[in-house]
Amino acid sequence: MDALRDVKYQHCVSIRLWKTFCEDEGVRAVCQYLEHGRNVAFLELLDNNISPLGCEFLSKALHPKLQPQIQILKLDHNLFGSDGLIALSEGLAVNPVLRMLSLTYCGIDSLGAEALFEILIYSRSALEEVNLSGNLLMNEGIITVLRGVAIAKSLKKILVADNQFNDDEEVMKALEFCMKKNDRLGKYDLKYNNIGEQGKCTL
Repeated sequence: MDALRDVKYQHCVSIRLWKTFCEDEGVRAVCQYLEHGRNVAFLELLDNNISPLGCEFLSKALHPKLQPQIQILKLDHNLFGSDGLIALSEGLAVNPVLRMLSLTYCGIDSLGAEALFEILIYSRSALEEVNLSGNLLMNEGIITVLRGVAIAKSLKKILVADNQFNDDEEVMKALEFCMKKNDRLGKYDLKYNNIGEQGKCTL
């Protein structure tokens, strides 16, 4: 990243670092390059031990004042939790370019749901797909997220498999409202949550 930054390399369109354990300092280096590498559209940092500090670096790099061009962001299998998501949302909640966000198995619980809500409701958001599978949203968190999904202007897919929510009446009402309100949304992934026959009948 330092070498690319030093020569102001402009032809990089994709950065994919999987299980390199680059940690926060590696993320900092990537973000410093992004200030010059304006053509990067795909950023994948999977299973790299990124903490909330790394999310702060990413948030600043994705803020519109730096004119980011990243359209796909994947941070799967980094356990930065809700604190990391809250930090990340400072940039993503006002980002008009990002089309796909994947945060699977990041340890996000109901405390991070409000940050997800803020990201989803941004009026100029281009987000078409959000993958939150394998987190810990539970009933309280999924209800908050679905409130945002219901009014997300560009969203076409929401994946919330394996988030430990069930078919509680309030959850089912939130899902029903979401499905009626957002007719642009074509795919819901609700697998591996405790939705029984009664819940399925409700939907």
